[in-house]
Amino acid sequence: MGRQIFINQMQCNFNLRQPKANKPTNIYLVVYLNNKQVKLSTGVKVYPEHWNIRKQQAYVNARLSKLDNNNNTIANDRLSELKDMFLEFKHYLCEHPTDIDNSITILRTRIYKNTMTTEIKKKSATTVMKEIIDAKQAASSTKEQQKLNVGKFERYLKENNISDTWESMNLNTFEGYQKYLVDNGRGSVTIRNIIQNTLFPLLKKVSKRVDIPFTWYDSNLNSFEFVKDESNKELASNKKVTLTEEQLKQLYDYPITGTELQVRKRTEIRDLFVLQCLVGQRVGDMQKFFNGDNEKDEEEDTISIIQQKTKARAIIPLTPLAKEIISKYQNTELKYYKPSNSNLNAELRIIAEEAGLNTPVTFEDKDGKQVKPLFELVHTHTARHTFITIMCRRDIPKETIIIATGHEDTKMIDKVYSHLSNKDKAQKVSTAFKKKLDGDIFSMGKVETNSLNEVKPTNDVTNNITFDTLLDTQFFASKINKAVELQSQVGHLKNGKLCSYDNEITSLISEIEKFSQSSTPDSDVAKQYVKQLSVGKQSDLYDSFREMIIKCVKIGISKDAIMQFINKALEIGLLDNERFTNIKEITTALLDKRNKG
Repeated sequence: MGRQIFINQMQCNFNLRQPKANKPTNIYLVVYLNNKQVKLSTGVKVYPEHWNIRKQQAYVNARLSKLDNNNNTIANDRLSELKDMFLEFKHYLCEHPTDIDNSITILRTRIYKNTMTTEIKKKSATTVMKEIIDAKQAASSTKEQQKLNVGKFERYLKENNISDTWESMNLNTFEGYQKYLVDNGRGSVTIRNIIQNTLFPLLKKVSKRVDIPFTWYDSNLNSFEFVKDESNKELASNKKVTLTEEQLKQLYDYPITGTELQVRKRTEIRDLFVLQCLVGQRVGDMQKFFNGDNEKDEEEDTISIIQQKTKARAIIPLTPLAKEIISKYQNTELKYYKPSNSNLNAELRIIAEEAGLNTPVTFEDKDGKQVKPLFELVHTHTARHTFITIMCRRDIPKETIIIATGHEDTKMIDKVYSHLSNKDKAQKVSTAFKKKLDGDIFSMGKVETNSLNEVKPTNDVTNNITFDTLLDTQFFASKINKAVELQSQVGHLKNGKLCSYDNEITSLISEIEKFSQSSTPDSDVAKQYVKQLSVGKQSDLYDSFREMIIKCVKIGISKDAIMQFINKALEIGLLDNERFTNIKEITTALLDKRNKG
């Protein structure tokens, strides 16, 4: 049984936006359609004291000035025009009852038909979305990512012969787009980032504009449901590939051919992809290696950057080849190897194919077991996965790897370990035994390994330690630095709102205090590292530790936790008795000052 509809029960009223203001305020047309209140701007204003609520019009009389009467007459003429339009609208619905569900769009179109410019009508929906992104106040990297998401949606519409118009911005279109993303191996995080965090907010913003024939409620997008991605994540994970050191060398040594433009473009893409594999960073951070937005430690052969996505500091060891590529592009603005290049992955696969990276890869997707050549599965994030995998194969401690990758914990590294092949695991066991059981009846011979950069491991387990790695593994310095950074942003304006990171800072403090009570891994290695430092280096390390303790006091770490850190520093030899006493006195004074407010 269908629902009954009584068109004559539809009424319109005019309300003031600010009825108590002492200046002219907007007049809104308010109607109830499909059980929803709809407010539409009339385009005219009135002084609240000139408004006759009962008659729903502005006063025009001898008590008002000539100017006020002129303004109020213009307002009343517009309101009379809108009343007539609303009456015509009701008549239309009486003759076309099947259009009831689309009544809001119909009313908007009738009221604003004279304000909808020819220019807007000619523009595609995605073009207008990009213009809105350009006009908003946001970081350039955020804008680039959002425009990239709109571009992906635009290509989907074109490839599937769906008109790029506001009429197409509906539930059916987005359900089809989500299916398309799932079929192409996109996980729920990516899907939500594109649709929920980019496209939907833009459409809601568009819905408020009087010059665009689109309303969010009529689109039925409130009914959109995001897919659950447990199986989809697993399928996408199956298609992850990594390159071996030999394949990286093969790719880097491949001579690029083609036109002058192709050679220049593909050389940059090839070189930067290889560098990305050597440093393990995201594609959006690669420019930082060339524009001076980094810190180099020549003595330790490391470079550090603040990552764009997480604001975490990554400290990366520089291999000879990494140095070579960085030197090649020093002070150069990357033209092709950047996230905004929508053809980047396609070009990368062409290069990989021409370089002969065609090893067959077997994986499972929704259609069952599949076999594809390696180059078809390569994309920019393959580089980060490759870096982590090679580090795992070389037995670099997980706690050290995350310092280079910028991860907060080792969960991602654990996943890489779990996906190592049986051959990798066999090599790890063999190498470990050869290192640790060199002698007597368990002797397995000496270990010699060669890599892309001719690196040979030694038995000195302290080789991979730096000041930063020691402070992080023994005292959770990365968490302390993150809390300090968040605290420094509190009270600043961001998108018109005051920043508040109280919950995040509280959570970090809890983690740090819990860490201070636990025993740390590799404390013997840390002790050995400190012992072999020169007197000057030990002094520098003490200064870094003291600065870290001051940060602990600043962010509100408990006295007990701070003292645990100081005692631990004494145990591993970072502090001698004199420095131990000195830093305790400094800490006590700072804590007393903190407690007094």
